Amino acid sequence: MSSISTKIEPHTAYIREELLKSAVVHADETRMRIEDKMHWLHTVSSSDWTLYHVHEKRGKIAIKDHDVLPKYHGILVHDCWASYFTADYSFDHALCGAHLLRECQGIINYDGHQWAADMKELLQEACHHKKKWRLEDIPIKGADALEWEMRYIRILERGAKEWVTDPVVDAPLKRGRKKKSKAANLATRFLLHKTAILRFVRDARVPFDNSQAERDIRMMKVKQKVSGHFRTLEVAKQFAKIHGFISTLRKQGRDILSSLLSVTRGEFSFK
Repeated sequence: MSSISTKIEPHTAYIREELLKSAVVHADETRMRIEDKMHWLHTVSSSDWTLYHVHEKRGKIAIKDHDVLPKYHGILVHDCWASYFTADYSFDHALCGAHLLRECQGIINYDGHQWAADMKELLQEACHHKKKWRLEDIPIKGADALEWEMRYIRILERGAKEWVTDPVVDAPLKRGRKKKSKAANLATRFLLHKTAILRFVRDARVPFDNSQAERDIRMMKVKQKVSGHFRTLEVAKQFAKIHGFISTLRKQGRDILSSLLSVTRGEFSFK
């Protein structure tokens, strides 16, 4: 594995450069067990390119070590992980609508809040129209986008009456910042990240969800379920590099076996 991993390295560097030039990329991370310890598998990907990175950490240290997002200047689609929000980065944010829908449903089920139901309906409606216009190659209508934004604001204004009075279950009595309910935390996210959440209705390039990164992560999770944990960190890193290359081949419709043979002979090129 180490030999093919070494030969793939120049092509991994090429994938990194192509991702840096992409207008929109996706990011996600998931746990990975290595040497009986918990590590993290990170991915930055697009519809054409996949790059994986294995690290002991999940946050900013791992992102810096991966050396993609700190240099990226496009739009990053992600699941609102706090480490992506830092002044050190120059990319714009687009938050995954599918995650927000699930969280709204949780508030509907357990708290019965009307604002969450209204917000879920708004996101689903905007997603439906975005997909329809995309299939028909129709530009996003500015008037509709503006109407969704105004509805978004009105929903949160009305919803404040619900979440500010929410009791916080099992909240200890202590000094400092008061603990918020789950509904209030979700509402705060909607308030703080309106532009990122609604970016998909203004920008035709931005999808509603982060399914691209989730699909790219899923294949690595399946491997771990079948084969178990990695015995060494080095083997995990080699596997991630190779699998990122193979994932890219699949996305571009290239034959995997012949491409790998070309790599071993030093004849392969993405160009």
